[in-house]
Amino acid sequence: MRIAITGAAGFVGQAVVRQLRQSRPDVDLLLADRAFTGPSAYPTLVGDLTDPAIVRALCAPETDVLLHLAALPGGAAERDPQASRAINLDVPLALIEAMAGRRVILAGSIAVFGGTLPTQVDDSTPPAPASVYGVHKYMVEIAFTDAVRRGAIRGMALRLPGIVARPAAAGGFGSAFLSDIFHAAKAGTPYAIPVAPDATSWLLSARSCAANLVAAALSDATAQQAVTIPALQVRIGDLVDTLARFGDVGALSFKEDATTRRTFGSYPPLTTRRADDLGFRHDGSLTQLVETVLADL
Repeated sequence: MRIAITGAAGFVGQAVVRQLRQSRPDVDLLLADRAFTGPSAYPTLVGDLTDPAIVRALCAPETDVLLHLAALPGGAAERDPQASRAINLDVPLALIEAMAGRRVILAGSIAVFGGTLPTQVDDSTPPAPASVYGVHKYMVEIAFTDAVRRGAIRGMALRLPGIVARPAAAGGFGSAFLSDIFHAAKAGTPYAIPVAPDATSWLLSARSCAANLVAAALSDATAQQAVTIPALQVRIGDLVDTLARFGDVGALSFKEDATTRRTFGSYPPLTTRRADDLGFRHDGSLTQLVETVLADL
C-alpha cells in the first residue's frame, strides 16, 4: 500500500509520519511539501501543490490513499483571500478529481462552524463559517461529500480542532496562543495569555490527532458527511492549573483580547457521536493531554 501525504513536513504531517513509521512500517509513503529540513527516510515531492505536475505525481496510479493535510492557515488566509482560494479550495478540488475511484482523507477544520457558536455543538450543528479560511474549508467539504455520494472517491473529510502544541509563535495561526501557553510553561518564560481564565477551547494533542488521521487512512470506512474529530473542551484556567503540576507557571498571566476570546475562547461542550462510532478518540483527560504535549515538545 502507498499513502501519499501532503503537508508532510508540517506540524501535523510530521506527527502522522511518525505514527505510520511506528505502527505500520510496511506501508510505503510518498511525502509532499514545499520544503523538507534534512533527509527523509521516504520518497519526497518538493514543490507547490498548485503545480499540476505535483498533483499528477501525488495521485499517480501507485497511490492507494491520499492524506491531504496541506493548507494556508486561517490568519494568513484572511490576509490573502486569493492565496487561500488557490491553496485551500482549488488544490483540494484538483486532488479529489485526480484521485478518482480511490481513498482520500481530507483534513478539514472546526472553522466551518464560525465564530458565534450555539450552547452545544454536535453532528447536527450547521456550519456557519465567518472567515475566508472557514468558507473555503466548507466549500471543499461540500465538494468532497458530493464526490463520495457519487462514488467518485472513497474516504472521509475530518474536521480538526485546535491541535497542540504547534511550534512557538506559529505563523498564520490565530489560535497559536493555545500552543504558546505550553511552550512558555515548559520554559518558564513570561507570557500574557490573550483570553481570561474562564475562556474555553477544543484541544487535541498532535499525537492523538495523528492517531486518528492514520486510523482513517487505513480503514475502509467512508462517510457521506463531514466528521468532527473528538476534542476536550478545555477551560484555559484549568489548563494553566494542570501545567502547574508539571512545572513553574508563575510567569504566565492573563490579558484578554476581545477578538481572540470571541474567536478562539468561547467553545461550548462538544458531542461527536459520528466520530465516536468510527473509533476516533480524544486524549481522554486534560492531565493526559498535558502529559502528552509536554513529552512531545
